[in-house]
Amino acid sequence: MKFVTFSLAVLVISAGATAHADQPADPPRVSDPRLEIVSFAQAPDIRHPINLDFDRRGRMLVIESHTHFRPAQYDGPEHDRIRMLEDTDGDGRADGFGTFFEGTTFTMDLAVHHDGSVYVATRSEIMRLVDADDDGVADQPQPIVRLETKGDYPHNGLSGLAFDFDGNLLFGLGENLGASYRLVGSDGAALVGEGEGGNIFACTADGKQLRQVATGFWNPFGVTVDVFGRMWAIDNDPDAMPPCRLLHVVEGGDYGYQFRYGRSGRHPFQAWNGQLPGTLPMAAGTGEAPCEVLSYESDGLPAEYLGKLLVTSWADHRVEQYSLKPRGSSYEAERHPFVQGGSEFRPVGLAVAPDGSLFVSDWVRSDYTLHNQGAIWQIRPRLPAGRSRADDPRQALKSGHRLLREAAARRLKDQDDASRRLLQESLGDGEVRVRATAVSALAGVPAARDDLKKLAEHDPDDALRAYAVQALVAQGESMPDWLEAKQPAAVRLAAVESLSKPADAPRLIELLEADDPFLRSAAARELARLPQALESIDVSDLPSRTRMGLLLAQRAAGSDEAAVVNRWLSDPDEEVRFLAVKWIADRRLSEVRPQVAAVLAGSSLTVRMYQAYATALSRIDGREVSDASLAEHFVSLAADEQAPAVRRLAALRLVPSTNERLTIDLLSRLANHADASLQLEAVRALAEHPKGERFAVLEEIARDASRSDELRAEALVGLAARSPAPISLLMDLALGERPGLRDEALRALTRESLTEDQRRAVAELARQHPEAATLAARVLGEPAGQRPPHTNLEAWLQRLDGLADTAGPADAAAGRRVFFHPKLAGCFRCHRVDGRGREIGPDLSVIGRTERRHLLESILQPSNLVPPHYQVWQMELADGRTLAGMLVRTYLDEYTYVDPKGDLFQVRTTQIVDSRPAPQSIMPTGMVDQLTDRELRDLLAYLGERR
Repeated sequence: MKFVTFSLAVLVISAGATAHADQPADPPRVSDPRLEIVSFAQAPDIRHPINLDFDRRGRMLVIESHTHFRPAQYDGPEHDRIRMLEDTDGDGRADGFGTFFEGTTFTMDLAVHHDGSVYVATRSEIMRLVDADDDGVADQPQPIVRLETKGDYPHNGLSGLAFDFDGNLLFGLGENLGASYRLVGSDGAALVGEGEGGNIFACTADGKQLRQVATGFWNPFGVTVDVFGRMWAIDNDPDAMPPCRLLHVVEGGDYGYQFRYGRSGRHPFQAWNGQLPGTLPMAAGTGEAPCEVLSYESDGLPAEYLGKLLVTSWADHRVEQYSLKPRGSSYEAERHPFVQGGSEFRPVGLAVAPDGSLFVSDWVRSDYTLHNQGAIWQIRPRLPAGRSRADDPRQALKSGHRLLREAAARRLKDQDDASRRLLQESLGDGEVRVRATAVSALAGVPAARDDLKKLAEHDPDDALRAYAVQALVAQGESMPDWLEAKQPAAVRLAAVESLSKPADAPRLIELLEADDPFLRSAAARELARLPQALESIDVSDLPSRTRMGLLLAQRAAGSDEAAVVNRWLSDPDEEVRFLAVKWIADRRLSEVRPQVAAVLAGSSLTVRMYQAYATALSRIDGREVSDASLAEHFVSLAADEQAPAVRRLAALRLVPSTNERLTIDLLSRLANHADASLQLEAVRALAEHPKGERFAVLEEIARDASRSDELRAEALVGLAARSPAPISLLMDLALGERPGLRDEALRALTRESLTEDQRRAVAELARQHPEAATLAARVLGEPAGQRPPHTNLEAWLQRLDGLADTAGPADAAAGRRVFFHPKLAGCFRCHRVDGRGREIGPDLSVIGRTERRHLLESILQPSNLVPPHYQVWQMELADGRTLAGMLVRTYLDEYTYVDPKGDLFQVRTTQIVDSRPAPQSIMPTGMVDQLTDRELRDLLAYLGERR
């Protein structure tokens, strides 16, 4: 949280309600009619503002950048400045300007500590500034933390400054382009890293006791701590993994991203929403390029804003508001509109003023290069009321303004026993935020332990109960009973850390099987602190999820890694083995290289495991791991005539169809290889290839009676995308005597225009072959029979199961062709299986672990549960159009969405007038209506095999 502190004199602030004459022609708009947004300062008075805060006298401090992509002919100051802005005449407009500090480069963030000192983060250092003589100019800076690295890109170094109640410093470090680094505190303590992605760290206010809090970020630009001690961060996204994230950050949390596996975020060793065991999900997706997050805790806005998280979205030209809802022991957040601007509103920083209003810094232009523009905006009530600020801490403790309330609590805690008793009494009386402030102040006071226990047992607010348990655990309280299932999930999470003795290991192992990923993560972290107990556990009869948790705990414990990971490589569950291979790759465990090379050379692996082992070998051998480098490796192997067919097959599945070296000629040669499996994979690759020359090869294979029916059927799936369709070939095969080819030809004829003779031939085919009647009816455009509503899952299950009596067992191979058919399900347009398809929706390579009932429900009712990173957005454009799509890629102002048909389209953010979440999934609800009952059953069989 960005702290705003000031002397505890009676303070009455009333902002003027008159708009300024020099308000820009297209100012940002606030959605709440009770509020207004007005100009506080504009260029040339303020240029290139980044983050801002208020000092203890209520003066605004704002970073003014002069080094961020500085043009060669730029004539501004040589270094960045921290400007001090004041409204001296009370008209709501800055009229006093000074420079508090000057001399830094790539300055990213500032925050005011509750003691009045100012912390500043540049890309490579954090310093503390004090104005001891109160002349408005900082004295000599005090170093707090420095970053030693060759990385020098402005955006991905140190930022995200925040403080907890006790004044300890929290801060973020970006992905640093994967460069190795050394982070050094003021006491010489150092942490090192390389390629693991962004991190959040903590240290004391003077830079000592440096430690890592959480990892797995891209760029955690903004960090805040709310009144219940919960940490929140906003995180920019990798190149191919929108949306950006709002994250509930917990101690030891891994949020899934590692730069060492490429910028795109698509490598199977990366997770963006908790997909990998041991990683944690987002609370919500945010707008693009979020720069700051703030927990609003003041009395300047309407009461319903209390506790809301506010986020500045630079690329979407808006400030967003998020409401929290419990989700297990963590939270999900719902996004609401708050402030929306035009193309030249680029919000960056966000701070609460002493009167409770909000101030936003505005970069203005889309240019990263310095451009001499900038603005500061104030968000305030249209009909402001004066806010009194009490000096007496007993009165200030009840203030609606958080910073005043917390300053009062610190004073009371440090005064005398009577003052501390007042804090203890406040634990059981008063508004929930007053009680939370009392918990913050008394967390380290042993005399308050009984009062904290009483609050933890009886308070009606679960978040406050969890905060009290957290305070008790910090005092050394053992709280195993608080892990009972009857306790609120947030309370259970707070109590996990109290399980710190070897005798607690069985309880922690039980928690590894919990459905809640935050509980599992906390249990694994605590087990890692019990290495002797870990070594004595017999894993043979434990469930696979528990074994994965133990693997993660042993990895965190870090003892004899090569021996431990080698044992996990023989686990019967592929998911456990996958985590073991990731461990090898992450740590570059060269001792197990022979085992990795042997598996790659001689085993038949799933696509995911092949990529995992290949990545581990590349890491051990010091080769780059990125989408491009891995693709080059795999295409070279696929083309290697001396390589075994099984290795060429695995490699071929991992080459993107757009790779320039994956030529039609290469695929044609592979389609004529002696190995039938390699032939089949080559034909499937041809079906995905972007060049039209593929159709000639596919047609030749489909016509060749010497080829297997399976290979010819796959060629027909690829030919179904050809326009115009090869009607003559398809009719010949449809009327032939090969049932598999007949069915595929009929599918390819769907929605094609036939002559009257051809229609009569298809009708006669249906009469002679009743098993193909529904396929023929679809070709002829005849209506399907009555089917159950999509909401009647039981009726659909009975209907599909009843087919066994008339149609025999389900055909998973036919189900695969339905999955990849361009005229039918078209699942491949968004989903990937075993290397084929597109990476827009979830990868379905192991979807078979999901029960059949849930698979069918997700097809019939896809909008029942939509994760935040698959959110569909309804957009109204300035030209009057309304579009709906899921965001899949961004580049500056140009966003790429996918529509329900799987087609991509681009929209510039400047075109969007309004954007709001839509309740439906991007997966079309009526997809099942395009399939026959047999096709649906075959599709389920295919997906069910993906284990």
